[in-house]
Amino acid sequence: MDHYCTRGAGSGPTAPAEADEDGQAASMDGMEHVGIVGTGLAGVRAAAELRAAGFTGKLTAWDAEDREPYDRPPLTKSLFGERVRPLASQGLGDLAGLGVRVVPEAAASVELSPSGALRVSGVAVDAAILATGAAPHRKMPGAHVVYTSDDAARLAAAIPHSASVRIAGAGWIGTEIASAVASAGLPGPRVELWESSGHILGRSFHGAVDDLWLGWLEDGGVDVRLGQPLPEGQDADAILVQATGSAPALAFLAVEADRTARGALATDSLTRVLSGGSPVPGLYAVGDCADALLGETTLEGGHWTKALNDGKATAAAILGVPPPAYIPPVEVFSTQFGHEIGLVGTVPADVAPAREEPPRGGSVMRWEREGRLLALLSVDAPRELSRARKALRVRRD
Repeated sequence: MDHYCTRGAGSGPTAPAEADEDGQAASMDGMEHVGIVGTGLAGVRAAAELRAAGFTGKLTAWDAEDREPYDRPPLTKSLFGERVRPLASQGLGDLAGLGVRVVPEAAASVELSPSGALRVSGVAVDAAILATGAAPHRKMPGAHVVYTSDDAARLAAAIPHSASVRIAGAGWIGTEIASAVASAGLPGPRVELWESSGHILGRSFHGAVDDLWLGWLEDGGVDVRLGQPLPEGQDADAILVQATGSAPALAFLAVEADRTARGALATDSLTRVLSGGSPVPGLYAVGDCADALLGETTLEGGHWTKALNDGKATAAAILGVPPPAYIPPVEVFSTQFGHEIGLVGTVPADVAPAREEPPRGGSVMRWEREGRLLALLSVDAPRELSRARKALRVRRD
């Protein structure tokens, strides 16, 4: 069973247009039906941007969780607090208000016929937007992962009754879970954080922030084991959490397409999926399942702001209207051990950061090459993030 949600009369310009005599909504340039695979932030924003740009045709979305779309970052940042925050309540998009028909199941397939016809789970569409995100690695028997609200609820319920919480992986998810547990004031569990690479947030910072995070973790009572994989075998009274990364969720895709090193779909600056370096007609990918190739730069998925912003370019490409002049940089936001943390840009492995203390408080680490800003880490210094965001945006070709 699926749900068809429409906005009531007089509800504003983003609602679908009146149907024509054949019962079909009017569309632009022959584009009648757009399918959206996934209803996370990237998928919902794509629907919202299409309506905002004037698309009045049919929108169908496939929802693997069959629940109101919500924001994923709070699942770990607020593990013991308000972790489920609907996108609609934050003004990020309301599928009902956007007139989206929701199919409450994962899409079984996306196929492209030799004649160029696109189908999502057998349903013909004029364009398909892939917004399926990235699924966590699940290689440790009995381990918790945090990807859905149900995952987070199970972990939050289990932790207070355990003697210890053993976290494998000191990336953003692993450190956020360690912070959430250590800061919750629970009387029982001991927190261990294991990282085989030898660095905290190594993929993002290449060792440059080890001392900063180690101070927070150790002050919070977390037992940090760097350079050591979590040993096999599990104490009966311990909770095991796997936070060792994720991979783009694209098993359903039956279309030949270019992939990047991390297995994501390669797209151009307008989110068009590439095959042999050329766009696949009608096929788009947004958010965590896609990496945008921008000349010598790659804008990787896996960032909240990419999921937030990709839909603008997608809507422009589908409807043939001008896209935004600038492409925002990738950003990461986190709350850990009482600190508001933001990273803008991509940290190079071969550049040492300069550390600063802004006049308004907080601290900053800045990576530059020949006077050009490459990345900035802000700790409790939001004004510095705003300046870096503007400096790092890329003009669209």
